[in-house]
Amino acid sequence: MSSCSNRVSALVRILIFTGIAFATATASQAANVAPFIAHQAIKWQGTVINVEPIAPFYKRRLFNGIWTARKGLTPKGVELVNLLIQSGSDGLEPSDYLSNWPANADQLTGENLVAAELYLSDAAVRYIRDLHSGRTTPAVSEPDIVIARKKIDNTALLSEMNKSGPAKVAAKLRPSHRQYQALRKLLANTTDPAARQKIIVNMERWRWVPSNLGKNHILVNVAAFKMHTRSNGKTVDTRRVIVGSEYHKTPMFSSAINHSQFNPTWTISRNIAGNEILPKLRRDPGYLEKRGYDLYASWEPDAPKMNAAQIDWESVNGKKFPYKIVQPPGPDNALGVVKFLFPNKFNVYLHDTANRDLFSGPNRALSHGCIRVEKPMEFANLLYQLDKNPAAPKLQAVVDSEKTTAVKFRKEIPVHLSYFTLWVDEAGKVQNFKDVYGRDKLVANLLFGSA
Repeated sequence: MSSCSNRVSALVRILIFTGIAFATATASQAANVAPFIAHQAIKWQGTVINVEPIAPFYKRRLFNGIWTARKGLTPKGVELVNLLIQSGSDGLEPSDYLSNWPANADQLTGENLVAAELYLSDAAVRYIRDLHSGRTTPAVSEPDIVIARKKIDNTALLSEMNKSGPAKVAAKLRPSHRQYQALRKLLANTTDPAARQKIIVNMERWRWVPSNLGKNHILVNVAAFKMHTRSNGKTVDTRRVIVGSEYHKTPMFSSAINHSQFNPTWTISRNIAGNEILPKLRRDPGYLEKRGYDLYASWEPDAPKMNAAQIDWESVNGKKFPYKIVQPPGPDNALGVVKFLFPNKFNVYLHDTANRDLFSGPNRALSHGCIRVEKPMEFANLLYQLDKNPAAPKLQAVVDSEKTTAVKFRKEIPVHLSYFTLWVDEAGKVQNFKDVYGRDKLVANLLFGSA
C-alpha cells in the first residue's frame, strides 16, 4: 500500500475497523504500522485516532511499534496504560485517553494490534499535552489572557518515552511548581465535587505559566490581591497589591521588569480621558488646572500645551479623545514615587499610589488594570538588591531629587501576572479566594461543561 495512493487532502479520511482481526493479518504484522501510517486518522473501537501527528515518529523507526509486540502489549505499553488510568491524580480524565480501550488488550493480534499501537501513541501525546500545557488554551476564555500554549515535539516525546519509560517522562513534564504539587496532594484528599473542581481549575492554570519562573521572579496573584517575590526557590517577600476592577480586569501574562522610573509622570490613557475626565471637564473646564495636570494639543512628542478653558469640551468626542493629559511628578501623582516597567501590549505596570490607605481594605480590585504596590520603595530596594545593582543604596536620593529618573536592572526580573483562587501557604494552610473576575467559572465551563 503506497503512501501516494493513500494520501488524503483537506478532509480527514477515516478507516473503520470492526474490532475483529482480519483473516489475512499475520502475527509478524502486529507491531508494524506501515499499512495505516499514510492516513490522517483511523477509527478503531469507536475512537478516532489522529495518525498524522505521530507518523514522523514511526517513519523514523521504520514503522515498528513500541507499545505492542507480536501479541499483546510490551512492558512499556502496560506501563503507559496504567499511567493513563492514574491520570485522575493530576485532575485529568482517564476516559479522555482510554475511551473504548478493550479489556482484552493483551490478546489482540493482527491489525487490531497495529491499531492499538497507534491508539496508545495518540493517547500518550494528548495526555502529556494536557499534563504539561493544559487541557484548555489559556486565551480561549478571555482576550486579556495572553499566554501561549506550551508546544510538545511529538517525535521527541515518543522517542523519550521509548527510551526512559512513560512514567519517568510524565514525572519530568508534570508542573514542578510548589503550588501545583500542593494542590495535587489536596486533590487526593478531597471528595467534595465542587471543591475538587476548584482545585482542578487552579491546577490547570499552573500548567499555563512557564515551567521555569526564573531564579529571581515576581508572581502577582490577582485573585488574592497579593504579590510574591521569590529567589532561589524561596519566598523572600509577600505584600499587598491593588489590582484592576471587575470592569478593568488586570490581564494575565508573563514578561520581565527591565527598569523602574522614579518620580514618574502619569500620562492618562485615551480611554480614561474620554470616559472619566471629559465629563468632569464639561462640568468644570478648570478641572485640570486645579489638579496641576498639563494638557497637550495632541499625542505627538512636540505637541504644544493647551489652555483647557479655551476648548469647547461639549464638541469633543470621548471615543476619539484627541488631547494628551499628563500629571507631573509630585506627592499627589497617581503613580506615586516609582513605577516598575515591563513590555506588554496592555500598557500595565507595577506602581506606587497616592492613595495608600486603600491597601487596608478587603476588596482591592480598584484600579484601571495596573498593579499598585504597597510600600513600593521597600519593594524597589529588595529588587535592586536581588539584582546586585550598584544603584540599590542610591534609590532614596533619586526620589529626593524630584527629577524623573529611569534606573535599569542589570538583569531583567521575570514577572508573572496570574490568577489563583486557591493557594497553599508556607505552613500548608489552604487559602481560598473569591473569584473576583469570574475566571474560575469560565475555565470550569471549558473543563467540565458547567460551573
